[in-house]
Amino acid sequence: MTNGAVTPRDTLVALMQGAVPERQAETEALWETDNPEVVLVADAKRITLNADKDRIQFDAKTMDVFWLIGFSGWRAIECYTPVVVWSAKSGQALAELIKLDDGLADVEQAYKERRAAAQALIDAEDPASAPWPPDVPEPNADRYALNDPQHQVAFDLTCLAVAFTIFHEFRHVMLDRDKARSRDPREEELACDVWAREFMTGKLAAYAADNQHEYCDVLRKRSMGLALAALVLHEITPIWDHGGNRFYFSIADRMQAILDNTPLPANDHFWVFAASLLVGIFRQKHIPIDAPAMSAHELVAYLIARL
Repeated sequence: MTNGAVTPRDTLVALMQGAVPERQAETEALWETDNPEVVLVADAKRITLNADKDRIQFDAKTMDVFWLIGFSGWRAIECYTPVVVWSAKSGQALAELIKLDDGLADVEQAYKERRAAAQALIDAEDPASAPWPPDVPEPNADRYALNDPQHQVAFDLTCLAVAFTIFHEFRHVMLDRDKARSRDPREEELACDVWAREFMTGKLAAYAADNQHEYCDVLRKRSMGLALAALVLHEITPIWDHGGNRFYFSIADRMQAILDNTPLPANDHFWVFAASLLVGIFRQKHIPIDAPAMSAHELVAYLIARL
């Protein structure tokens, strides 16, 4: 703290510890060992979030982008959850159910408009020039300032998504410090995704037991935050790089690394949420969904493979 002001470093530490409270001491140890400078840079087109052994830097717009995508992504549930769930139960193909859903057009149009607003913000050099959807609250650090329970859930999941990204960047700091960075930057990016996921989920069982929570409930929420992080990753990556480049594997490969092997039942709410996010991506891109009837888990794998 400096004169009572919250510094960029304070913000990142609070996000990391709030997202993974069971590893608070380990998070503190990471900062004590590496102690990178945290630099808030000027807003620019796209977003800024990167790291090396000396610093982590980001811009204020990045947090707004996460917020807007997070709150928009949460609404994928009202659009696509009914058809995802009913396809698994009824044996009807997803595309057939989408055609039969008379109420989908209106809610889907609103969802697409929120997603488009997020893209406008990402592409804006001046964030003030980008439109803000009227039904998405302005960014706020206080969860309880949001009166709508749906907004509170979106807040929680968005914070988890941001934390995942910060843990990813911190892994770069650690690798750079240890002179262990990969010769192939694509391998390093994927390894940082896997490390961040493991850090956020590896000690959940003990945390759930200590706090008298059901393990599946805690894993579900944490994993939904990771699914939202995967959506953010898709949205902030330029479309021409979705298939990968010399610095990153494809978006599909990275989504699979983040979401695959989550040990929850095949039609758990987590898989339904992740499937709904993916259906939204396909619908936004006008990609036909030719999936036969299957569980939500199978649908996630199917859509990622065709992304």
